[in-house]
Amino acid sequence: MWQRLLIIALLSCAALGSEAQLDCSHNTVGYIPINDLGTDEFMGYQGGLYPDGSNEMPLSHLIKGSIIGNSIRPLDIDGKIDWTDGVIVMAGFGASTAGSTFNTLTSVVNNSDSVSECLELIGLTFGGKGLESMVPGGSFTYWNLLTDSILEPTGFSPEQVQIGWIKSASKDDSINEFPLQADSIYSKYIRAVQRLKVVFPNLKILYVTSHAYGGYAGELSDNVKLVGEPAAYYGGFSVKWLIESQINGDPRLRYEGANAPAPWLAWAPYYWADGIQPRSDGLIWECSDYEEDGGGFHHSESGKLKETDMLFDFLYNHESSSSWFRSTSGCTFSPVSVTESDADKDVQLYPSPNNGTFLLEGLQPLPTDILIYAVNGTLLRSYSYRSADLTQPLLLTTDLPPGTYLLNIMADKQTTRKIFFVI
Repeated sequence: MWQRLLIIALLSCAALGSEAQLDCSHNTVGYIPINDLGTDEFMGYQGGLYPDGSNEMPLSHLIKGSIIGNSIRPLDIDGKIDWTDGVIVMAGFGASTAGSTFNTLTSVVNNSDSVSECLELIGLTFGGKGLESMVPGGSFTYWNLLTDSILEPTGFSPEQVQIGWIKSASKDDSINEFPLQADSIYSKYIRAVQRLKVVFPNLKILYVTSHAYGGYAGELSDNVKLVGEPAAYYGGFSVKWLIESQINGDPRLRYEGANAPAPWLAWAPYYWADGIQPRSDGLIWECSDYEEDGGGFHHSESGKLKETDMLFDFLYNHESSSSWFRSTSGCTFSPVSVTESDADKDVQLYPSPNNGTFLLEGLQPLPTDILIYAVNGTLLRSYSYRSADLTQPLLLTTDLPPGTYLLNIMADKQTTRKIFFVI
């Protein structure tokens, strides 16, 4: 065990150099976080984490991700389903900044009773190595080192990795010009995603994010051109364009069908905020969130916990992850299940699967609209209730054919989402 911890420490900290300068005077740069830009633009490029200036994942992509998340099963070392001794492996990728967050998440998960006992988190991060090390043509040296030195000594195999999380940059892209830097990193991300799918053939889901605020990195700080400002802000556009490309059907990022070259992609929590200027959700980054000798981009304990808490909450509640992340009875999974957030649990839909007729219980006595969508986002059914007694279970007969459907309940400007199955 101590040998593995030593290897992880060396690989995670290799990026720390002799000129680790922290400059607390640069506590804001004046940029608007991408999630707050909305349909507005930065240098001619639209904001929003997802297409059309939205922070909401397109419905069809969300449903596909939920279905994939519900398909995650414990695997043995050969990548075969094993309900007795199999595990679900989630791996973290990137350099030392990614390593510190993922290692903190691993510690939190290992001490939590609310996380599935089937889940194993493995930090496959390498300090000082970014996208440029992940993608050289024909070379798997980087990946062989990580799998041979970290993954396999734990007793797990590449075939068991089904979920990934990545936060990275590129040493080959140190010219802070927009969109030049962001576009080059975006291109490397495409190749890195494809490489991940080759190394980890059962990788189904990859969550991608960019760096937090980098303005505290002093001019002499190592890697200030890579994860300082404006590079940290630009990196958010790289991730946005990567995920949008998959949503828009880029064949290089196809995740369905035989020999798919990529896993399903989605934003993990977006970490960037303009220093001490509160984001719309209140997120700020203070100088105390960074280590004194960490170059202005390595987080202190408060910074690590801030990123970790956001990531834990995301994995616990998101439609693509809650089914395999949350604690279950042993490693038993229902063949089909409804993935929902805590806010959605007040409303019960049963039975599921069903024959197109089902009950909704827990609705509020408010004007309510119920919309049913197909997997591709097509609206199939709509129901409006303005005076009905919704305190009693509501019976819906939809006459839908067998398939997977998304039901949205809209009441009092709030949306509750349920997934159900017709057989």
